[in-house]
Amino acid sequence: MAGLACARVLHRQNIPFLLFEASHQPGGRVATTVVDGYRLDAGFQVLHTAYPEARHALHYPSLHLQKFFPGAQVYRQGEWHLIADPWRKPLSAPATLAARIGGVRDRLLLAQLVADVCLGMVESLFVRVDLTTRQRLEEFGFSADFINGFFRPFYGAVFLDPELGTSRRMFDFMFRMFAQGDVTIPAKGMSMIPLQLRLALPRHSLVFDTPVELIHPDQVKLADGRVVGARAVVAAMDGDQASTMLGLPPVRFRATTTLYFTTATPPLGRPIIALDGDGTGPVNHLAVPSLISGEYAPAGRHLVACNCVGQAALVPDGPIADSVMEQMTRWFGGQVADWKLLRIIRIRHALPAQPPGWLEPVDRPTKLASGVFIAGDYRSTSSIDGALRSGRLAAEAVLAWDGRGRLTRPRPER
Repeated sequence: MAGLACARVLHRQNIPFLLFEASHQPGGRVATTVVDGYRLDAGFQVLHTAYPEARHALHYPSLHLQKFFPGAQVYRQGEWHLIADPWRKPLSAPATLAARIGGVRDRLLLAQLVADVCLGMVESLFVRVDLTTRQRLEEFGFSADFINGFFRPFYGAVFLDPELGTSRRMFDFMFRMFAQGDVTIPAKGMSMIPLQLRLALPRHSLVFDTPVELIHPDQVKLADGRVVGARAVVAAMDGDQASTMLGLPPVRFRATTTLYFTTATPPLGRPIIALDGDGTGPVNHLAVPSLISGEYAPAGRHLVACNCVGQAALVPDGPIADSVMEQMTRWFGGQVADWKLLRIIRIRHALPAQPPGWLEPVDRPTKLASGVFIAGDYRSTSSIDGALRSGRLAAEAVLAWDGRGRLTRPRPER
């Protein structure tokens, strides 16, 4: 995504480029695989319409975005509880107040938290004193019951971090995104996002199935031995590759494992995310993508995505499939016997970890001492928005560069 965003800016400034992609499709981790008519995203992914960078880089109408219900259904102590956004779903307010997760004070604090993170410029969220997300919630006054029963599984899904050790700056940013926009998926899968960026670029500017072996400021060596010269090189790669190839500090990643099932009867009655409020796992959160978009499953069938995070994401296939079915039977009863496992998708490097202090500054330098430019979600916020932003900033740094007597270009308008 970062490479595509960089290429988008360069193309708009009439700068010729080549983008070497190691795989057979654009988008990196933002991918969708079609299996027997089902669209399986690479792990549970969503697009927040309030993302500031995505609003500029993407054309939302062309993606045919489909909305999730604003809230969550939480399984806690043998019962289901609804926590809904009272401003968008006022008819669900009584059920939200009646949910036995936290108390009335926690509901009031949610309104105060919305005001706290939505006032002022979004940039102001990244200069606040940093804490972990859990410390942030505790200091704000939320009860331990509400933190453990709602915030832990909900932001465990967002950050792939069930311990809530992620920076409060990232939490504040994401809470603002939830408050100001919709949670969506493209009708035909998350891969439509990088495909949209790809289709806006010259046809022959992307070279697929072409891994890069070595990077220098004025050339790259491809895995097949070819050497390609360049006026500038942007390394739009994940943190692991950057550490190995460019000598950057290693980046710690969080893993996720998604088990996709097919069934004739959806386990949920609305297009909402379901959470494990007990924390007994292995499934932290569940969604039925076919309830959000009918394109995700063949007619008459539904697609269920069971998502495991933390240590549960590292359990081998056989044991995790068995324990997921046991947990789902507790949640939904005998109907789970009809579920058929389609595929288990593991993403070991799903999301860069962002503990307190990581977002200092929120945008890390795009030009390295070696003269190579760099982009990736680990250089900004760990999100689609961060990947798009880092790509744009890398392109702007290239355009402003005057190395070796090159003429500078004006920074492009957003």
